[in-house]
Amino acid sequence: MLLLLFLSLGSVVNIPKVTTPPVIDGKIDSVWQNADSVQNFVQSDPDEGASPSESTKVYICCDDKNIYIAFKCFDADPKSLNIKKVPRDYFYNEDNVGIIFDTFGDKTTAYEFMLNAAGVQYDEKISQDGRADDVSWDGVWYSVAKVTKYGYVAEMKIPFKTLRFKQGLDEWGVNFFRYISKNSESVSWAPLKQVEGMRVSRSGALKGIPNTRQGLNLEVYPVGLVRYELGKTLEDRDTLILRPQAGLDVGWGFTSSQLSLTMLPDFAQIEADPYTINLSEYELYLDERRPFFIESQEVFATPITLFYSRRIGKKLPEGEVPILGGAKYTGSLGRVKFGMLSAYTDSISPGEDWFEPRNLYSVGRIKMGILKNSDIGFTYSGVSGDSSFNNQKVMGIDGMFRTHQLQCAAEVAKSDSGYAEEIALNWYAPKFLVLAGYENYDTSFDVGEIGFAPYVGYKIYSLMAGPQFFNKGPFRKFVACAGAGGTQKAGNPGGNWISARVSPCFKNNYGGHINVYKGKGYEMNTEYDYSRLSVCLYTDFSKAFVLNEEVWYKSYGFNYRKKYFASTGTNDFIVDWKVNPSLSFSLVLSNTFEWTPNNDSVAIASILLPTVQYALTKDMQLRIYAEPNTDTHIHKFNALISYNFRPKSWVYLAFNQTIDNVEDDMELTDRVAVAKVRYLFFW
Repeated sequence: MLLLLFLSLGSVVNIPKVTTPPVIDGKIDSVWQNADSVQNFVQSDPDEGASPSESTKVYICCDDKNIYIAFKCFDADPKSLNIKKVPRDYFYNEDNVGIIFDTFGDKTTAYEFMLNAAGVQYDEKISQDGRADDVSWDGVWYSVAKVTKYGYVAEMKIPFKTLRFKQGLDEWGVNFFRYISKNSESVSWAPLKQVEGMRVSRSGALKGIPNTRQGLNLEVYPVGLVRYELGKTLEDRDTLILRPQAGLDVGWGFTSSQLSLTMLPDFAQIEADPYTINLSEYELYLDERRPFFIESQEVFATPITLFYSRRIGKKLPEGEVPILGGAKYTGSLGRVKFGMLSAYTDSISPGEDWFEPRNLYSVGRIKMGILKNSDIGFTYSGVSGDSSFNNQKVMGIDGMFRTHQLQCAAEVAKSDSGYAEEIALNWYAPKFLVLAGYENYDTSFDVGEIGFAPYVGYKIYSLMAGPQFFNKGPFRKFVACAGAGGTQKAGNPGGNWISARVSPCFKNNYGGHINVYKGKGYEMNTEYDYSRLSVCLYTDFSKAFVLNEEVWYKSYGFNYRKKYFASTGTNDFIVDWKVNPSLSFSLVLSNTFEWTPNNDSVAIASILLPTVQYALTKDMQLRIYAEPNTDTHIHKFNALISYNFRPKSWVYLAFNQTIDNVEDDMELTDRVAVAKVRYLFFW
């Protein structure tokens, strides 16, 4: 503990200004001798505070336009390095290095830049003191990584104009990281706590930041594409139709804010949502995959989801609602952060009995920092359109209190006709954890057109607590906890449960969890007893071949798909195989089991998701995936080639096909080929 305190107090590095900048070529040449350097790294995982198994030296300097960083990573056996040419922003346990910059000195937000030993980039914006990140953020920066006889070298050049920072601030927060794959070992320059993970507030100091003026930071992306698709009417069903399209994305960064515009966006390169069988009464939550809505989405995140971006351009049975355009403005003023987003969608008539009008979606949020690392916020979101049926608005006030180990979040929200409230507490202490929550959704609380709140009319409460420890005996990490909770809907008899969970992770990186529930449920005016079991087992994720098995079973409950009480269960079997640095396979087999009230097996629905990922180069990726489906008998095939030919500039070639076999007659219902170019002009 004293060692960690000493190292933390001594985590200071200068950034000298050089007249001759280093060449980014993967070589530590004599120019780097003019830089400042650090090398006293310590482990955060698996043996917190211990010396690293391999040594690392980092150099840093700058000129008027750029920051330069070089990592010299020593390894006793360079052949043991885990080198993978994965897609950009997707690391999978490869050897890598990274750096974070707290450019506003607020100890809660930061930029992170990472590079793996194959030279693949990863960057993101970090918020909430490391508890949230925005991987969709892409900066303009340059890098090279090369394997050497003593390990590998990773060099970066990061333009000042890529970053937003507080003008005149001559000291930033900084930390350097390295992941040593063969030992599943994480090391950092400024010490981190294993129980906490990443914390911006534990960063060291980078002194001597020059008073550099920020660039115009204007990004203009003309987007052109050609879509080649099957006809949508019976008359031209067998005809392939050529549809040229164009769009425009604009990003303009000010001192501490960012304006983004999009016109006629097309997301043809985005992987489709996997089909999921839903046996519950609740709507499934879908992750956002579209870049315009992903970037800076943490600004609009609240405990109650008052803004759910998947409502914009939503999918209907006969297609997606077209997005005509959108605008987003996010930024900060001191400890006050704010964000505004608007998007306008076109009308669509997918069928004779359904009409979706033109709609304007809007959300605004302001958040003010208080105390050392906490905040309070206000959110407004709404939708208005040609039809009053879709019009909706909601407002909420929330607060977040944080320490290094504790986070308590709360929010009260009011829709047009109802209210909701939520409070959650997460406490990860060195030897125990506590997770507690309470939610209350009024029966008339409605945000279905702009937010996500499926538990309308419910009160939900839970408490879980128990011991945890790290790196003891055969365990890398061990958690055991017990808890209780319950639900109540609209004043009816509620359901209550007790549970126990054990989650071991062994030093060989094998592990899993067993979770057991016992309780009473109340559905369809019926009270009943049930048991629930979930089991997960996984193998060493640092190896080339990884297996993951997940089983879930509920002894009794209402099957909303079959409309009766019975047992249900699922089984997900996942395989990941990294064949070589360029080629990988993955396979997901998802089975859903349904029984009759007499405990006879009535259905086993299987969904198969095989995927092939091949790197032609570190910047050009081929992905092929399919979705054979025995539940809907609608089978999909997709292929995508992406080429990142310069920073934030891409070429995409996408092919999607759907075959309907519902009537045991293979019928091609959809085929689309798209060629898309997105080119960055950056000032």
